[in-house]
Amino acid sequence: MKVLGALWATLGVACCSSTGFAAGSTLDLAGNTRDAFAATVSARVFIFVRTDCPVSNRYAPEVRRLAEVFAGQGVEIWLVYPDRSETVDHIRRHLVEFGFPGQPLRDPAHDLVKRARVTFAPEAAVFDATGKLVYHGRIDDLWADVGRARPFARVHDLEDAISAVLEGKPVASPATRAVGCSLPDVP
Repeated sequence: MKVLGALWATLGVACCSSTGFAAGSTLDLAGNTRDAFAATVSARVFIFVRTDCPVSNRYAPEVRRLAEVFAGQGVEIWLVYPDRSETVDHIRRHLVEFGFPGQPLRDPAHDLVKRARVTFAPEAAVFDATGKLVYHGRIDDLWADVGRARPFARVHDLEDAISAVLEGKPVASPATRAVGCSLPDVP
C-alpha cells in the first residue's frame, strides 16, 4: 500500500506542459496544467469520479480490471475529479484507499466535463486517436438505477467502446445513461 501511495505522489508532481487542450483548465495534483490530449495514443479514457460517491468507489475493481485488459495497447486512462471543492490531499487518499489506476486530473473549470458531455460520477468518456469523442456514459449496466444494483453486469459498455476504437470500428452505442452521483455545478 505504501508503494502505491508513493506512485501516486510521484504522478501528482509530474509536470507536463500544455500543448493545446484548454490551457490552464486541467491540473495534475501538484497544480500544474496538464494537456490530456498531448500524447499520441490509440484511445483516451476519462473516468469522472467523486471521492464521496459510493457508486464511483464501487467501480474501482472494474477500472483496475479494464486497465489490466488494455495495458500495452495504446490506451490512456485518466481519473477526473471535477469537484472544485475537492482537496488534493483528499484525492490522493482516495486513489490509495480504493486503488484506482490511471492518471489523476482535476477539472475545476469543467472543460473536460463539457468536452466529454458527462453529468454523473462515475461516468466514462472515450476519445479516439484524433481526439474525437466516440463514447460517453456508464461503465457497465451493474447499476439499474440509483440504489439498485444487479448481482453482476450484463453489458460492459466502456470495455466494448475501447475495444471498438482499438479495432477501428464505430462504437455500437456511443451514448448511454450513467447512474451515480451528480457532478457539482453541472446542469
